[in-house]
Amino acid sequence: MGCAYVDFKQIIIKPNMTASVDLQSDAVFAGIKDRVAENEAKAKAINAVFLYKITSGGKVAKEWVLDLKNAKVYEGPVQGKADTTMTIADGDMLELALGKLQPQTAFMKGKLKITGNIMLAQKLAPLLKTEAKL
Repeated sequence: MGCAYVDFKQIIIKPNMTASVDLQSDAVFAGIKDRVAENEAKAKAINAVFLYKITSGGKVAKEWVLDLKNAKVYEGPVQGKADTTMTIADGDMLELALGKLQPQTAFMKGKLKITGNIMLAQKLAPLLKTEAKL
């Protein structure tokens, strides 16, 4: 029987990113992934790539990509270039999805930061809304 060990020098964490953790907003993105899979044509009609930077404790904890050119939703860095990048705290993302926080209000209060094509972000509303109790 061999002895397994972890070489901690091999584990790389990018600056400003914490180790992978489970976030409340993971359920939101799981729902978005399901809705995109159920209606690829509608998702592809948006024809844009969105990068979400989800923060926890003021640092980016996770990145989620909504590649609506190819109807893919995945966790991790964007492959290629994002048309719009949004940075939002984990709890605020959950409130946004549940309809407790309006996107315009979040943006005006600085809870949602958007770079790139801001107008594309408005097309996301139908995908973000969730009926589920998270």
